[in-house]
Amino acid sequence: MNAHIVRLDAHYEVFFLRPVFSRIQSFPQIIEPIHDAFSGEFQISSDAIKVKVADTIATASVTLTLHQDCKFEVKLDGYKAHFLDIRIPEDLQSVKRHINLFERAICDFMSDGVPADWRFVIPCWLKIDGGMNSAVGLIRKLTWSPESQDPFEIGADATRSQIKFECSNKEELWTTNITIDQSALGNADLFLEFSCGYTLGSRYDTFDERTGHIYRLSEIVMDKLGLILE
Repeated sequence: MNAHIVRLDAHYEVFFLRPVFSRIQSFPQIIEPIHDAFSGEFQISSDAIKVKVADTIATASVTLTLHQDCKFEVKLDGYKAHFLDIRIPEDLQSVKRHINLFERAICDFMSDGVPADWRFVIPCWLKIDGGMNSAVGLIRKLTWSPESQDPFEIGADATRSQIKFECSNKEELWTTNITIDQSALGNADLFLEFSCGYTLGSRYDTFDERTGHIYRLSEIVMDKLGLILE
């Protein structure tokens, strides 16, 4: 059945093996490399970068807000990027460029920070042929289907549950949670979320390889669900 994306978000999180202190005496120091990383491509307003002061450096954070739907946060134990309501495929390339700029600035400055866990969360709301009735029918079909170690044939060596599928591959060191449910948005019928995690030593050890893996997973799952993106 045909499907149309009503809304797509993207969340990217990286966690260090341990907190990083050696180069930082005052957490606002991180503002300069973040500003320099982005200022070549974007006009950054004076209030776009803010420090969240805390009792200790370890609990402080710096946030960069390029616009209402694009926010970055960095702490001593890792960093996050949030993009809301990505509307067109070209926006995904923009997201990748934003994250690469941010990641380079953080990792160059926090040179002792060893990334150990990466996580992407991609929630998506779809309008599908047949509306909510089709969404309910699709979910019911998944509920009644026999359990399988790899129901979507995505290379998982273990899968638990249905509707929220928890897949993993111990050899390649990745996990994927696939959630399929009715949409809570009034203008969409089906909710689909991919939450993909990678640990140090994973087969997918670069940003491009991880995003490529997620893209392939989403294509396979959409095909198995019988959904064709318009």
